[in-house]
Amino acid sequence: MRKVIVLFCGLLLLLLGGGGLLLPLLGYIYEREGAVLLASLSFPLFPFFYLPFTGWLLVTGGGLLFRRKWAWYSVQTLCFFLLCSGLLALVGFNLFLVTFDMGGSEWQGIANLGLGLLFILFPLGGMVFFNRARADFSLSTLEKDRWTASFD
Repeated sequence: MRKVIVLFCGLLLLLLGGGGLLLPLLGYIYEREGAVLLASLSFPLFPFFYLPFTGWLLVTGGGLLFRRKWAWYSVQTLCFFLLCSGLLALVGFNLFLVTFDMGGSEWQGIANLGLGLLFILFPLGGMVFFNRARADFSLSTLEKDRWTASFD
């Protein structure tokens, strides 16, 4: 079951990374004026954060599919990054609502729950799951599986 979840996570990261690289390309092809305006407004974020992040997702997804040891470290780093940015997003969101007196306490709770689930609970669960699955990514296990598979 653990190998299926690792495979699913690898495919999901490949899908997110590929979609993240394909989305700006399709936006530029079909809606060139809006895409150029959006890219010029978000200049430092797009080439210095968005593109490397989607590349990281692609490489990590491929590493998870082939059960590379470095992919385990990359997933742990990704989960830690999402956890830290999730804490900052929750604090920033609530400070934004308090500072500008936006009100809306009914949707504030829903937004806090969604942000907490997406950026706090999922990364913590990923860190715990991949910590337990570390043995699947060890070099000795992979070499043993390869040798037994070739002799069988």
